[in-house]
Amino acid sequence: MRFEETIQMPFFFATEDGTISLANLVNVIQQVSEEQLDEQNDGNEILAKMNVGWIIVQSHMQITKMPRAEQTVHVWTEARSYNKLLCYRDYGIDDEDGNPLVRVTSSWAMLDLDKRKLIAVVEEAVQGVGATFDSKVKRLPRVHSPKRADASRQYQVRYFDIDPNHHVNNVHYFDWMLDVLGDEFLQTHVPVTVNIKYAREVERGSLVTSKLEKNVADDGSVQTVHAIDSAGEENALAEITWRNI
Repeated sequence: MRFEETIQMPFFFATEDGTISLANLVNVIQQVSEEQLDEQNDGNEILAKMNVGWIIVQSHMQITKMPRAEQTVHVWTEARSYNKLLCYRDYGIDDEDGNPLVRVTSSWAMLDLDKRKLIAVVEEAVQGVGATFDSKVKRLPRVHSPKRADASRQYQVRYFDIDPNHHVNNVHYFDWMLDVLGDEFLQTHVPVTVNIKYAREVERGSLVTSKLEKNVADDGSVQTVHAIDSAGEENALAEITWRNI
């Protein structure tokens, strides 16, 4: 069951070149699934009564063209299937003429908000949006850890980084990962594919380290491999391919 909204990208989502940031792109696509859940009475308030929340496990993005601030776009989502532990949801952003800008495949799990442990998917929360049960585990492309640290930087988790699930909102991981690349690189490159896997919550008050490995291919394309660590453990890994503007 596809759910779609037409929105105008806010001006304050803009980066220096007028396109929206990767973190805000994720905010936009995740908001449309929140709207769908609310429409089906399966929103966060309903889940909160059960002390349950959704957490993203992995997301694979293909970016044809990054949307621009103040651009009108069609944003859609569809919950495809679920098994005992995961739900699979697709997203897309198209321009006004229907041309694809962004495509995303993602997997989600359910978290007991009191015990902070993963639980089996609550079927009532997925059947209302048309997801069908499929016992097969669908595997997104594997995400590797950096083999070396070509650059790294530390960040202190702030109060405003914490979301209603009482952990760091996942969009902040993108800001930490991309910030290490530096202004010059970000001014001259745009992401083409993004594959990110979330392994462990970043908790309130944590000091996180963003590590970067950068590899340049013969054709000039760049692949960056990222890790977010805290308390000696990996919280998230990502692989991003870039093209020169």
